[in-house]
Amino acid sequence: MERNERIWQGLGYAGLLPFIIATTMAWTGLQLTWLNAEFAFISYSAVILSFISGTLWGRAIALSTSSTTGRLLIQSNLFSILSWLALLLNQQAASLVLLLLGYLWLFVIEKKAQELCLNQDYISMRLRLTLVAVTMHLLMLIHQLFGG
Repeated sequence: MERNERIWQGLGYAGLLPFIIATTMAWTGLQLTWLNAEFAFISYSAVILSFISGTLWGRAIALSTSSTTGRLLIQSNLFSILSWLALLLNQQAASLVLLLLGYLWLFVIEKKAQELCLNQDYISMRLRLTLVAVTMHLLMLIHQLFGG
């Protein structure tokens, strides 16, 4: 494995820690005076979904001659708007559902867009990251709806 691959994989998996920590805090009732676990989870999720969709934008720009470039650029922006909307909602359960669906939708787009030339290691990692992130969203949603 080359050095850059280790770096993006390490960063990818480390990016799951805030999801896991906030979910654990919510389920165990651990609250800090300066940190609300649910808000930390939702805001982090919105930032990460927007960040990942930004990589879609970058790859689409690199494919400027592809017939799907325009569609990828628009979809990338829709994820940022979806993330922002999730932050604006005054309903945490709705925010969690929007973000969860956003992660699934983004993975499907990346998987389908063959012209993005994503290597199999990246797609495999993204699948694992998406599954963990979606699981954490489901756990937070269950906690939100049923009180854990």
